[in-house]
Amino acid sequence: MPQDQLRRLLCLILPWVQILTAFLPMLGFGTSMAAVSAASRTPVVPAGYAFSIWSVIFALAAAYGIWQFLPANRDSALARRTGWPLAGSFAANTLWQVTSQLTGSVGFGLLLIILLSLACALSALFLARNTPEEGIGPRWIVTPLTGLLAGWLTAASFVNLSSAARQAGVLPSQGFTSTLAAVIILLAAGGAAAAITWLLRRDSGWFSAAILWAFAGVVAANLGINQVNIPAALAAGAMFALVFAVFWQRRRPDPLSA
Repeated sequence: MPQDQLRRLLCLILPWVQILTAFLPMLGFGTSMAAVSAASRTPVVPAGYAFSIWSVIFALAAAYGIWQFLPANRDSALARRTGWPLAGSFAANTLWQVTSQLTGSVGFGLLLIILLSLACALSALFLARNTPEEGIGPRWIVTPLTGLLAGWLTAASFVNLSSAARQAGVLPSQGFTSTLAAVIILLAAGGAAAAITWLLRRDSGWFSAAILWAFAGVVAANLGINQVNIPAALAAGAMFALVFAVFWQRRRPDPLSA
């Protein structure tokens, strides 16, 4: 079918477009992501090393594109159901990167883009969870890709919210109000992540790993890598513990089904 062929082509090409647009500043176009992040830094932003998770996500996205395009997987129900939402997430991520690099800022428009990407990623995650399929591709490509992508974008949405509010002048750059807002945003992020982890039950491993990585990065950032903000560090640490506790609880077998 033409629609299936278009889906397969988009999922093959978009991961590479997503990767290539990350290097636009090296070609003289726009501002690097590191500079954009530094310009809109808040206590919610993780330490710089935490963003290395994108390397894993990009690699998995490229592998997914190749896997789903192989003739052997042409009729894969898993590829068919996750293809369109993942293509949407890849496209939105590309748009976010290009816009932020060319404008050199993170505003509320970019927040809307990342929320769109998150919605697509969460759709792919739950569709993959409800479409069991055997093989190396489903287990080692689709499952970690959808989990890490949805998990990191969940965290990134709240990071973007704090940065957009800071840039718009809604939140001050320092002081009690800035710290209070950061704590509230971190608590909201932890609550949302814990709720999604609960819904995923025993399939939350990769999603939880991305969220825990993000909160660990926020703790590190607020203990001296970027700044010293003890309340924000404590809030991020508490949310790390909450998500881990929910993950651990949901990984346990249900005694009623034993």
